[in-house]
Amino acid sequence: MRTVLKADFFFDRDLLPVHLYYTNSSRELGFHSHEFSEIAILMNGEAIYETDFSVEKVTAGDVLVIPTGGRHNYREEREVELMNILFQFDKLPIPNLSIRRQEGYGAIFRVTPDYYRKKKYYPKIHIPPEAVNRLRDILYPAWLAQLEGAFGSRLTVFGAFLQTIPILLRYYTPDAPHNIRHNLPEKFQACLDYMVLNYRKELTVEELAHRAGMTAATFTRHFKNALGQPPLRFLLQLRLEAAQELLKSGQYSIVEAALESGFSDSNYFSRLFRKYMRVSPRNWQKEQRHS
Repeated sequence: MRTVLKADFFFDRDLLPVHLYYTNSSRELGFHSHEFSEIAILMNGEAIYETDFSVEKVTAGDVLVIPTGGRHNYREEREVELMNILFQFDKLPIPNLSIRRQEGYGAIFRVTPDYYRKKKYYPKIHIPPEAVNRLRDILYPAWLAQLEGAFGSRLTVFGAFLQTIPILLRYYTPDAPHNIRHNLPEKFQACLDYMVLNYRKELTVEELAHRAGMTAATFTRHFKNALGQPPLRFLLQLRLEAAQELLKSGQYSIVEAALESGFSDSNYFSRLFRKYMRVSPRNWQKEQRHS
């Protein structure tokens, strides 16, 4: 029987669903999954890490990204020091939208769990000792605050999580040999990163499909399976996120924010903004000023 860890046990309907779990052994859990995502940082030691479709040795500096429902297990642990970050990313307020446009963010946080299971692949990053030490300095005190129930510990843990993201993205390299590459199309992942970095440009499905080495129909199907939405809808989402950031700064008018975010028509931008945000960009900007 395989254990399923429940979200309510760790988050209890928390508005900031992030929980740190520090351990020297995970053997007692056996083969398990959970109703949330997990980033497991091996800070020391080594172990055998297995999933439904892979078995490999992991060592200090390996960072394992385990999507919701991803079944996994550790065995043959030696001097293990493991910091697990448990989170429900879709429920978290990420204040710095520029983080979402970094290379690797899409592969780690946007891709759907079902896609990874179909492709028999979970993301993996390797970070050097100095980055491990940096994360230890960030995460260990936050874990202690959580353990002690210190005042504001939930904010402390959430802040530590936000500091962790850019460090991991810095060392994300999709073509690195330590990544499991053979089942995840490299050109597709590179295309996703290209969209994130070039959302202001006039991109077409045909151009993106060519970059991914696929036909337009295959690329669209592949994209929807991976991100749960078609490519042009994802492109609009990137532009809307960018426009929100500019409007929130208070330094851009609606027309300026629209043009800077890749929209050629501010009226179209306003209609689209109202459709997805359920409020006009002008009223949204006013709300942000008074929040």
